[in-house]
Amino acid sequence: MKKIITITYALLFTLCISAQLLVIPDIHGRTFWKEAVAKHPSLPVVFLGDYLDPYASENITPEEALANFKDIIAFKQANMDRVTLLIGNHEIHYLDSFYKFSRKDTLNAEYIHQLLVDHLPLFSIASRAEMNGKTFLFTHAGIVESWWKKYFPYIPTDAMSVCNALNAKMSNMETLGAFIDDALMDISKRRKGEAEAGSCLWADLDEHKKSKSFNGIYQVFGHTQQKKKAVIKKSYADLDCRKAFLITPSGEIIEEK
Repeated sequence: MKKIITITYALLFTLCISAQLLVIPDIHGRTFWKEAVAKHPSLPVVFLGDYLDPYASENITPEEALANFKDIIAFKQANMDRVTLLIGNHEIHYLDSFYKFSRKDTLNAEYIHQLLVDHLPLFSIASRAEMNGKTFLFTHAGIVESWWKKYFPYIPTDAMSVCNALNAKMSNMETLGAFIDDALMDISKRRKGEAEAGSCLWADLDEHKKSKSFNGIYQVFGHTQQKKKAVIKKSYADLDCRKAFLITPSGEIIEEK
């Protein structure tokens, strides 16, 4: 528990003092992240999760996706204070094999499960950054207000409190497993589930269009894939479009070229 909290606070401190930030949305076996981090070797980097389970149409094999995921883990290990790895819905169905709600690499599932368990302290559910007086909150799918109030009714909605509450659930597999069962597998009807609102790993973009925003927080997430370009709005951004993004010193989100 103490080890994970120490890592989390180190990441938060690094993000807060940085002048710029690199954001890597959903990977699914893609390697675009390698060129982006090579071009920005000193920037803090936040990966938004979903490292595995490539789309069949993109001709990435499960073995290639797994090798790419191992490269991401190695990149994190070599840059502990600079890199944040968030988990997505395509990680939790390997951590808890009960769930089969998404496409999954069944042949390598046991190996991936152990890989995630062995490296659990490297991952977080949420992270934050300050840029030009603007507070950014990063999760895989974004936090819908009604979902937050259901499971954290007494936790303030400032970014630090939100990150601490969510990341505490990563303290060990028993705690994380219970949180997956209780809350992280909440899937709304928009995603063919039954919950009132999707979790921070499952919320659909349409849910954010109807949800109240957290005061003073700009949410950055992926999960809902866009065909051509990111969706960047007043209080949130969905960056899942197979490209890396930069947050500039002024707090603007721009595509990494």
